[in-house]
Amino acid sequence: MGAAGQVGDLLEHYASRGVFRGFSRQYERAGGAEFRSRWHRDQVFQWVWNEARQTLRISCVLPAVPSGSTMYPDFKGWLLARQDAALPAHRRCDPAKVALRTYNRGGDVALTLHVLDGDVDYAVKKLVNLVNEIYQDFLSSGLYYDWVVETFELDPDHPY
Repeated sequence: MGAAGQVGDLLEHYASRGVFRGFSRQYERAGGAEFRSRWHRDQVFQWVWNEARQTLRISCVLPAVPSGSTMYPDFKGWLLARQDAALPAHRRCDPAKVALRTYNRGGDVALTLHVLDGDVDYAVKKLVNLVNEIYQDFLSSGLYYDWVVETFELDPDHPY
């Protein structure tokens, strides 16, 4: 099985455990693959594996983030801190194993994880955990309460 199939199988395993509310394989071929999952705030996450680059990208991990806001620089700083040696190993993304990149295109914040050592299992696990921490840690700080309520059309009278 190639790395594309391996990535798909790992993501499908998370879906079978109930981490995602939905999962589908869009395509798989020698050069890469695309998968979709329904997850936080009922969003559809598009996962793209690029074999040549050894990257796994989520094209929109945070939607509608204004490029001029403080949220995006704060997110980049938070992301950088995920590779800090002070974090416990289970929460840290080892910079010797993976590199993290993010960019904001038209308000949609993408997240890419570059596999540096060929350990695709580690990379998929870390990206799943990282996205979960974005929603459970970064966004739960309260700093972006108005953004969360507006973006995900939540009832402001009920805590998210």
